Amino acid sequence: MSEAVNTDDPRLEELHRIMAENSLAGHWQPRQPAPALQPHLWRWPVVYSCLMESGEVVKLGHIDEAAKRRTVQLVNPGLTAFKSTTRTIQMSVQLVKPGERAECHRHTAAALRFVVEGDGTGFTTVEGEEMHMEPGDLVLTPSWTWHDHYNQGESNIVWLDVLDVHLMNHLDANFHENYGEGPAQPVTKAEGYSRHRLGAVRPLTESPGNHALPYTYKWSDTLPVLEQLAGSSDGDPHDGVLLQYANPVTGGPTMPTIDCRVQWLRPGESTRPHRHTSSTIYHVMQGAGTTVAGKDKNNGNPMTWTEQDCFVVPSWHWHHFKNDSQTEPAILFSVTDRPVLESLNLYSEED
Repeated sequence: MSEAVNTDDPRLEELHRIMAENSLAGHWQPRQPAPALQPHLWRWPVVYSCLMESGEVVKLGHIDEAAKRRTVQLVNPGLTAFKSTTRTIQMSVQLVKPGERAECHRHTAAALRFVVEGDGTGFTTVEGEEMHMEPGDLVLTPSWTWHDHYNQGESNIVWLDVLDVHLMNHLDANFHENYGEGPAQPVTKAEGYSRHRLGAVRPLTESPGNHALPYTYKWSDTLPVLEQLAGSSDGDPHDGVLLQYANPVTGGPTMPTIDCRVQWLRPGESTRPHRHTSSTIYHVMQGAGTTVAGKDKNNGNPMTWTEQDCFVVPSWHWHHFKNDSQTEPAILFSVTDRPVLESLNLYSEED
């Protein structure tokens, strides 16, 4: 408490009592500290085991039931009361078993699906377009777009579910609507419609504006670009070879509140430490390595990861990467709330 406040004055206690009874507080009074976000690593064998067990004991429910989606959520140890991965973004892992459908709905929270496991027969339908899901594919379901998931194959589909739901909750803007005409929306567009409509070669009459749109980024298109740049570019000193899943309309962030990246760490590569005001959640697609993250530039928390593990680097934490293999590259997919910070002129970086 400030020295300017006379704590011995008996009138102060009475003032505090009156203010508390009337939902008031003084600027001089201490506030409850916000829980601290922590760097953390989630081991894939544990996540996957829990997900598979949930497939046995949690029935995928109808749209108005609590289990309308079957996901295992990644919870930051500092945010357990909120079941949150970061203050803005939630990453979960979703399972849809053969023959199951996650029924159609929409919400103001922007969402994306990054496919971890599947045979390409399952799909997400977004605004009338079937988007088939193969490992490494990224499917966008932007804010307020109808979407449902269906597994018509014989193998499980597993994907990362990423939503800006905690940001929406903080802004009191998290709204949700169930599709009222059955469990699935009608398919009205041919597969590939969005990519053809918004590709580098597009119809002259197309004017989609600058808002986020349904889109799918195929891993079969992404990997060759990553490999080519890894062979011809020096890359970024802090992140290795780093690519952005650019918005096909604006060329900017993937969505207004979530940007998606994929990075390649060359065999034995160690990057330089840096920090920034955005939080980032990572998923290891290939390889094994270590990420050191912490408030202290020279004394961070080492997170040793391998394939399919997930980890988070909170805002303003120093971090750097090391590929532990001397012969194989490491590939990491990541999501970040950087677009939010940039739009508010709050993004900052230091090395």
